[in-house]
Amino acid sequence: MMARSTRRLAGIAGGLALLAGLCGSGWAATPGSHYTYGVEGVLGATVGPPGWHYRMYNLWYSPNEYKNNSGDTVPGTFDLNVFASVQRLIHVTGIKILGADFLYDFVVPLVDQEFTQGAFSDSHSFTVGDIEIEPFALAWHQPRWDAVFALAVIVPTGHYEATEPASPGLGYWSGRLTLGGTYYFDEQKTWSVSLLTRTLINGEQEDTDVRPGSEFVAEYGIGKEFQVNSTWMIRPGLTGASYWQIADDSDDNPAYGIFADQHKQAHAAGAEINVFYLPMLFQVNLRYLQEYGVENGPEESRFIATLTKSF
Repeated sequence: MMARSTRRLAGIAGGLALLAGLCGSGWAATPGSHYTYGVEGVLGATVGPPGWHYRMYNLWYSPNEYKNNSGDTVPGTFDLNVFASVQRLIHVTGIKILGADFLYDFVVPLVDQEFTQGAFSDSHSFTVGDIEIEPFALAWHQPRWDAVFALAVIVPTGHYEATEPASPGLGYWSGRLTLGGTYYFDEQKTWSVSLLTRTLINGEQEDTDVRPGSEFVAEYGIGKEFQVNSTWMIRPGLTGASYWQIADDSDDNPAYGIFADQHKQAHAAGAEINVFYLPMLFQVNLRYLQEYGVENGPEESRFIATLTKSF
């Protein structure tokens, strides 16, 4: 009985990667994304058991280099300082569809960011960004694997102005498809490898009338879980993520030096540790990622702290 309870709790500790998105940074016209890659890692495609789960993602990101279409640093002053705190409420219902748990959730990002380029500066204090509604998701659980499928819409609720590079919103709608899976190397499910993918289709951006090209994100991780005692569980791991713009923008935007056929891409690799306090079903995940191979975007390290309370 204790073993079964422990595995159920481990599902929460590893799961609740739950299809999450952070608000993208809207410091220029079509750069930025409605999904901040790298917010999920080890067990990113594993969903927790039925119940309510509250999750708060906190992101710190302060790049001072911008890469061009060839991946070279653009000369000149460039500084972007972002702190985002994203509030998420998830309900994994007791309803079964095609053998999977049905769940839904919604996300409200709070964003504080400042943008500087040359003598120009723009900032927005802590304010609401573009919210996400995920009305339909399915999560499967088998002895040696888990899988997830989900559909979401991102609503342009955050303030956006084309003349304000630090706008907390992006000024357009997005639809998102999530697919992912986790494989366990042992029957006890202590060793795992996971892959979580997101595909985003974007609408037309207000003010610019440009429709950003579709995007694809892959996040992955491998980790080992250790139960210290009946109270504590930890899971260190290696993690990474990649982002590609997979379609042209609908038009050029020369005012921002943006051309439809110049796609964005970025990659990141790093490590994480998850600490679970079992009596309270509370966990803390700390993740550090270093970006590389960036084109048409900023490049720097990022730090993410995620807090989760399950009920």
